[in-house]
Amino acid sequence: MKLPPRPLAHEEHGLLLGQLALVLAPQARSLPVTISVLLVLLLAWRWLLWRQRAPLPSRLMLGIIAGLVMLVATALVWQAGGNMGRDLSVALLGAFVVLKLLECRVLADATLVTQLCFYLLLSLYLFDQPFWLALYSLAIAAWLLRNWLFLGHPEARGFLAVWPLLGRLTLIGLPWALVLFVLFPRLDHPLWRLPQAETVASTGISDTMSPGSVSRLTQSTEVALRADVQGGPLPASALYWRALVLWQFDGQTWRPSPMRQRSAQPAPSLPAADDTAADDAGSREAAGKASSNGIVNYSITLEPNLHPWLFLLDRGQAIALGAGAVINADGEFFTRDPIDQRLRYRARSAPAVAQPLDPSTRELALALPPGNPRTRALAAEWADQYPDPAQRAQAALRLFAAAPFSYTLSPSSLGHEQVDSFLFDTRRGFCEHYASSFVFLMRAAGVPARVVTGYLGGEYNPIGGNYIVRQADAHAWAEIWLDGRGWVRVDPTSAVAPSRVERGIDAALEASEIEALRAMRDPGWLRNLRWGMDGMVYTWQRWVLQYDRGQQARLMQQLGVGDSLPQVLLAGLAALSLLALVPLALKRRQIDPVQAAYARFCRQLARRGCVRAPSEGPQDFAARAARALPAAAQAVQDFSDRYTRLRYGRLAPAQRSTELAGLRQALRRLSRHLAR
Repeated sequence: MKLPPRPLAHEEHGLLLGQLALVLAPQARSLPVTISVLLVLLLAWRWLLWRQRAPLPSRLMLGIIAGLVMLVATALVWQAGGNMGRDLSVALLGAFVVLKLLECRVLADATLVTQLCFYLLLSLYLFDQPFWLALYSLAIAAWLLRNWLFLGHPEARGFLAVWPLLGRLTLIGLPWALVLFVLFPRLDHPLWRLPQAETVASTGISDTMSPGSVSRLTQSTEVALRADVQGGPLPASALYWRALVLWQFDGQTWRPSPMRQRSAQPAPSLPAADDTAADDAGSREAAGKASSNGIVNYSITLEPNLHPWLFLLDRGQAIALGAGAVINADGEFFTRDPIDQRLRYRARSAPAVAQPLDPSTRELALALPPGNPRTRALAAEWADQYPDPAQRAQAALRLFAAAPFSYTLSPSSLGHEQVDSFLFDTRRGFCEHYASSFVFLMRAAGVPARVVTGYLGGEYNPIGGNYIVRQADAHAWAEIWLDGRGWVRVDPTSAVAPSRVERGIDAALEASEIEALRAMRDPGWLRNLRWGMDGMVYTWQRWVLQYDRGQQARLMQQLGVGDSLPQVLLAGLAALSLLALVPLALKRRQIDPVQAAYARFCRQLARRGCVRAPSEGPQDFAARAARALPAAAQAVQDFSDRYTRLRYGRLAPAQRSTELAGLRQALRRLSRHLAR
């Protein structure tokens, strides 16, 4: 006879509601506000029903609510231009799991809800994979497993220590997970790309520069990139993270040259054997030799910004990027697609080799819009006074250093002739003001010049051993062409605020202008704690989230495995399989057959609604079970008497063997009585 479905107790309803709320809580950081409010309302309604012990809604009511949810989803899809998207898909799954909870009455429903909670937990990783989320999801997964066990086996509460059991299972599964993670063949790129429900706002360096465009980024303490430099920290003057070269100026805004950006070709590839992440003595020695020649090897972890350009130390020579990269005539590196997820790449920089300046580039580097007569007159004086272009650049730097110029995030408004207004009237500005006016002066004086944007400096984390470059480190500088030397970097900001180059942005500005960044970098235990946390997060990103085929190959080479990865994987799995048999064999020897039979006895009674309390003795439990199940009372009592004699009596080996056989027969008779 088939047993009827077991109804859920009031406490079990609360357990299901609590675990679903914990699974859905982190979704609020990624889902749209409308969807989050809808999920909160559904959960609040279910909580009120549980709190008041009210009956669950009818199927008609649930159908109406499901229809309303679909209407909201349809409206959101229409608003997104017909794109279902990742956010809405996850939200619909969450909404229908809550609706399933509203009709959850028996064990089978509770099991389905618990299984769907695991799917919702996995969906958290579709948005991002921070270190704290891994810890949170592991804790919630353990909680779900514990609840699932007690739902299916309520009798286990009386005799099973569930947390030690889960701990042992974790220790058993950990070596398998580690071996599979390290040795299983990796991909060069994500397996799929999920459509976004709505466009994510881009951040970071833009492809244009006008007054205020760089200074706005200085207010942000968000991380732009992290960098590991082989051989240790570099001098502050070498930390120019180059992004774009700007050529065209219309009097207000600088822009790149479309013609030069179109002249892109595949970027020189960095050999796979050059592992910039290696940290052994040989690599440090090699890095030291390379640094003495001006060659720097490093790795960069770039945060998503929805821009295609890559950041390299001035000047980038080669790059190792699985997704491919191109380089244009100005030495700018680009990816094929905008960077919408965290990207790690290795790169090499070296001093640039001087090349002749072709006529078209010289014309582009001297082009100026009309206007700014005072600046043009000053530049003409320098052109007549100094025949050497380098002397004209020094004259401009002396002007910035001698005149009462101010480096500030709050410059005065500029007039229609922006360069004239800045150089001769306001004299207050940020790096973009100085770079723009310097390049204008040089071009007007007959010196080819251009603007370069990127980041300058960065905070070195001694715990993680890497640089942390923030949006606040955004910077603009200039390059001029000198015969025999090629393009030479000139940072006019250093003439006004040398501390900007030597000690960072927070040392060059007033405390009131950049309070957030200065507070982060103030010495103290909080900064050390932040360094430790950032180092831990960076290690997680580097060795877990960004562990791709290239890193796997380099790790295998360091271990001396080479191209034998499949054989090593099979050998590791075989060794783990053999080791897994050892505890099973030991456990089989240690299992007490009397206790195993009693555990089956308790489980059979629990399925009929008679659950043994943790403090209830065998005789008391048997008496209560006999009263609750009168049809099986004789079988219950017979089993209990035999168990008591075996468990607590002193029997000879022959008597014990006979009594154990009778115990098993009594258990089979009980099973037949309960099945009727």
